[in-house]
Amino acid sequence: MNNNMRILIADDDPVSTSVLAQQLEQWQHTVTTTTNGFDALAAFKGETFDVVITDWMMPAMSGPELCAAIREEEESGELTSFIILLTSRGSSEDLALALKAGANDFVTKPFDPLVLQSRLANAARIVQLQMELHRKKQEADELACTDYLTQLRNRRAMWQNLQMDYERMHREQRPLSALVIDIDFFKKINDSHGHRVGDAALQTVAQCLTNSLRSGDYVGRWGGEEFLAVLPGADIIQSAEVAERCRHHLESLRIKGDNGKVIRLSASIGVAAVDGANREDCDALLDQADQALYWAKDAGRNRVKIYVPGVGPRRNMRKAT
Repeated sequence: MNNNMRILIADDDPVSTSVLAQQLEQWQHTVTTTTNGFDALAAFKGETFDVVITDWMMPAMSGPELCAAIREEEESGELTSFIILLTSRGSSEDLALALKAGANDFVTKPFDPLVLQSRLANAARIVQLQMELHRKKQEADELACTDYLTQLRNRRAMWQNLQMDYERMHREQRPLSALVIDIDFFKKINDSHGHRVGDAALQTVAQCLTNSLRSGDYVGRWGGEEFLAVLPGADIIQSAEVAERCRHHLESLRIKGDNGKVIRLSASIGVAAVDGANREDCDALLDQADQALYWAKDAGRNRVKIYVPGVGPRRNMRKAT
């Protein structure tokens, strides 16, 4: 385990601060020093620290007050710093106050190097464990939002991301477009060549779509042989151009079946966009893209259709939820 940590010191005594910093640097830690609680809090907001060592008695903001302020800053995150209070106080009331404020440990001032080193070793274990738990949680969250076959976002993740981008584009008064992409005659591929080839086709399409989108756009598996692409900031003309590029690239794809037969791929794509103050909601946007996809299939497949209100036959729409 790597015990080298980023440590923030808050102490208004320059001699004590210098001695402590030199000792910590001898132990190969990276040290930032401040002379009061306000500067320490500002430094904490600007950087990430594994450990904060603060004096109790400081002007304007005491050590316990700094602890409380740091814990308040950390409420929105998942990682917390290990806080050590340097103090000559030792009453039960003082220790209870410090713990309530958010301190993890205490070191008597002037500090004993061996005692401080043992406290830091304990801090390192806790910081390392916390980081490992955080990493595992991130991995679990990623797996929950990833389609196992294509490694794209799954339906759940796409719906969540679409909602967030809808709100963001609404605030910024920018357009948002959606492409619903359906592989043509995919059932025939599975029926004629088996699911292994069908899976390979889905993976090939996923990679092709990813490479065909603009920077900032994203695509996910919407279900079965259907994909959804979201284009933040793209109006209906821009999204139609992207959709046609996707269609053209998909049309050029070739995969091999088990019998060596070359399989051609193509897709039908429905395009819809929201823009302006009186925009539709996410459900309506997806319904419109789905309607345009129906038009593309009805017109013979392997083509792009744009949703235009009041045009074409209706169908029963599929909800995103």
